[in-house]
Amino acid sequence: MKSNRIVFLLSFICAAAVAQERQVLSKAELAAEFPGIEVADILEAPLPGMYEVAIGSSVAYVSKDGRYIIQGDLYDLDDNANLTEQRRSRARVSMLANVDPDSMIVFGPDPEDVKHTVTIFTDIDCGYCRQFHREIDKVIGLGIEVHYLFYPRTGPDTESWDKADKVWCAADRKTALTEAKLGGRVPEDSCDATPVASHYDLGQLVGVRGTPSVFAQNGEQLGGYLTPEALFERLEELDQ
Repeated sequence: MKSNRIVFLLSFICAAAVAQERQVLSKAELAAEFPGIEVADILEAPLPGMYEVAIGSSVAYVSKDGRYIIQGDLYDLDDNANLTEQRRSRARVSMLANVDPDSMIVFGPDPEDVKHTVTIFTDIDCGYCRQFHREIDKVIGLGIEVHYLFYPRTGPDTESWDKADKVWCAADRKTALTEAKLGGRVPEDSCDATPVASHYDLGQLVGVRGTPSVFAQNGEQLGGYLTPEALFERLEELDQ
């Protein structure tokens, strides 16, 4: 499993805490100081004398001498904008765009009727995930296409993870997912490989903290359960 955002930030903070006072570092020199960080992860920060460093959707600000680190959201009060969340969203767009479409379970209207697309990390045993899926026909009717990714909250080697594997291995995945979410029969199919582990790792990288976790196409995390009408309204607002 890939290190999650918390592990990254803690290790980064510990490394920065022991750094000695030094001269300004180039991006390449800074990347060499911290294992797991590449030059491409480092940008000039809006704050003078700082770099912005992002691993997945985890963002921190480090002084250019590598000594100090700021963990938290940075706001531009002139524009009333959360600059850190904007960086997270850009990172999520890139990561979600790299997901193989064939590894998703997709529910949506005909292509010509699609108005919005969302990516949802879901857990078959999650109560709010089940409630959302009970209303999937209303969601589709509003022109929303749903890309489901698996995120069993209990982690590997658990009943929820096993259910996700079996749903993926079913001949008709959409029907299997619907039946499992509605408390019905879970298929007994098995297969050589499933995307559950890769979806779970991705969920940790993009900052999933619970399920359902809904992401718009611009990378913004819309939160958890929303009624079909509330979800449509949020997506419409993003388009304005």
